[in-house]
Amino acid sequence: MSFFRRAVERAWTRKGIDGQALHAALLPASALFAGAARLRALSYRLHLRRRRRLPAAVVSVGNLSVGGTGKTPTALWLAESLQRRGYRVAILSRGYGGEAREPTVAGRSPNGETPASLDAAVIGDENLVLARRFDGPVVIAPRRADAGVLACRDFGADVVVLDDGFQHLALRRDFDLVCLRPSAGDDCVLPAGRLREPISALRRAHAVLLTGNQAGRLDPRLERRLAKLAVYRGEIRAVGLVTPDAGGWRELPMGLVAERRALGVAGLADPQAFYRTLHQWDARLEDFLEFPDHHVYTLEDWKKIANRSRGLDLVLTTEKDLVKLERFPFAKDKLVAVRVSMHVEGAQTLLDSVVAAVERRRGELASRGKRRS
Repeated sequence: MSFFRRAVERAWTRKGIDGQALHAALLPASALFAGAARLRALSYRLHLRRRRRLPAAVVSVGNLSVGGTGKTPTALWLAESLQRRGYRVAILSRGYGGEAREPTVAGRSPNGETPASLDAAVIGDENLVLARRFDGPVVIAPRRADAGVLACRDFGADVVVLDDGFQHLALRRDFDLVCLRPSAGDDCVLPAGRLREPISALRRAHAVLLTGNQAGRLDPRLERRLAKLAVYRGEIRAVGLVTPDAGGWRELPMGLVAERRALGVAGLADPQAFYRTLHQWDARLEDFLEFPDHHVYTLEDWKKIANRSRGLDLVLTTEKDLVKLERFPFAKDKLVAVRVSMHVEGAQTLLDSVVAAVERRRGELASRGKRRS
């Protein structure tokens, strides 16, 4: 971990005298950032900025903070759940970590003309994972509305799910689900804390999914904000392992991690959840290598991993790291990733609420179509 990253982590967690001092020094900047975020949201609420509408229902999955809150696994869970209800669903992403500057399909082009890619450097690592797992279109664009237009036009999507869409106010949505850590109520806005917006932004949400460590009481400020919202609890669970095989991924049993000596490798904003998952499955971790979030692995990184894993049975990583590591040579079945899925308590109730919003939007579109005809 770099000196800068350690300093930021200590400021965010207010650990030690140095962390508390840096946190206090950053508070004025946080106040400015929070004010700017409020003014931006207000400008959309007052219609001073234009918000685009898609010819489909729009469901957003987002969060208030930087770092892992499980929003991408939640977006995948929601998209798959809506598919099972019979909707034609597309996932939209801005393609963080990728180079795509125009609407791009994660996978094959539907018509031979639309830009498409399966390169993590182009579409981003998380979107490549989504493309590997979701049986439907994943479309990337810096402006989500452009991705949505493509999904509706080329794939006939009648519902689009925005991955990390809560702050993307330029696109109207019919349902906003916010993934939130229970500790968020005691956090500050960037740069003194992890929050992208003040807690008051939750007034825009239709429902909240509390993820991460559920132990202990919620901060009183957060409890007050959640009092008028539908609140659910979610947990990311390991469901198996995957390993590269013949250009795809082959599944392996999760219990394998308890039988083999392993090196852990992860490029995550907060690797603690990954540590906990491996610990829960009694992984025999001999060593661990941490890299920055969305890290692009180099030949030197591979040499370091190969050296540290010499004599070990497995290199254990995450799916979003696997899509960038699988191009390097590893012994058969040595490089494996933990596959995770979101488990939601009260899933059917939450899904029913989302479906109700989707049907309202479909009714609006049908009425508009009748008026025009």
